[in-house]
Amino acid sequence: MPELPTEHGTLFYEVLAPQEHPAGHVETLTLLHNFLSTGRASWGPLLADFARSYRVLLPDLPGHGRSQGYPPGFDHRAMARDVAALMVAEDATSGHLAGASAGGVIAQLLIHQELLQPATLTLVSTTHSMDSRRAGAPIRLDPDIFQAGRNWLAATARLHDPYHYPGYFDQELLPAFRQLDVQRTIDLPLSSLSSWAFPVCLIHGEEDEIFPVSIARRMAEYLPRAELHVVPRQSHALILRQPRTVGRLMMAFLARHRPDSQGQRE
Repeated sequence: MPELPTEHGTLFYEVLAPQEHPAGHVETLTLLHNFLSTGRASWGPLLADFARSYRVLLPDLPGHGRSQGYPPGFDHRAMARDVAALMVAEDATSGHLAGASAGGVIAQLLIHQELLQPATLTLVSTTHSMDSRRAGAPIRLDPDIFQAGRNWLAATARLHDPYHYPGYFDQELLPAFRQLDVQRTIDLPLSSLSSWAFPVCLIHGEEDEIFPVSIARRMAEYLPRAELHVVPRQSHALILRQPRTVGRLMMAFLARHRPDSQGQRE
């Protein structure tokens, strides 16, 4: 597993590419996972499908999984700088970008901070602001309301503790998640999204208990080239609950925005 020294530690990541490269350039697809998870845990069921057509860049975010070190308070702006350094090193800044939940927040910060300009952006179960007033809906970063299966916290700890120390998840990651606020995450006005000229795919659960679906609907109204997919009867973290649905929607979206024979995007 490759690694990259960054401002706050070391990012571990994977690169997966088609075994038989098609003629011409293979576009890169960078996948950013949700907070408390890892690249493989979030995107694992879809990697084989994506890697048939794209060069996939799959990091563990700072302080997650195998990655070592993180900014104070897991500041998402600082995490975005670390991810940007990786994407520069791997020549991925003009490729496709996708993020789930916190990964979607970091993806938006990468663009807002002008660290990159992606070919397309996919946002799964995320928000443009952690301020409930700006988002226009109540936001609660509370693992106790997350509609996950029994013992999900214990299972999640096993994604991290072996690469850090026993109790790392309970002592570091979980408290950091509970303390995330507007200052540490994101607070973009909807008007800032109106300048994003690239295609954006929004995929959201109809019953998302963390970021209500109304947030995604409002984002779609402001994004010039947005398509919104609301998955019925589904709550937060769609990438974990409905990976095949997310993958099907993403693959169709990406296929619609591949370069044509003249090298120009459709």
